[in-house]
Amino acid sequence: MVILALSLLFKAWNHNETVSSTVITAGYALGLVMIPLINVLYLISWAAGKKPGTVVPRWLIVFNVICLLLIFAYIFCINDPYYHQA
Repeated sequence: MVILALSLLFKAWNHNETVSSTVITAGYALGLVMIPLINVLYLISWAAGKKPGTVVPRWLIVFNVICLLLIFAYIFCINDPYYHQA
């Protein structure tokens, strides 16, 4: 859902505004909740001695960690006090 929302952000391939806004809102909202939650579950699994790479493909773990870092960077940029100064 997050990838679909990002694709709609860069190119409006769907010409129905209602569907586009719903997908974008749901994608970002779910992404902000699910990606940190999934990474916390990976961390708990790793701390418990189980390797998350045996259940989940490694590329998915790497992609989720990269998305988490991008979310943190985005949040920090938006909350930067010097971001909105001219």
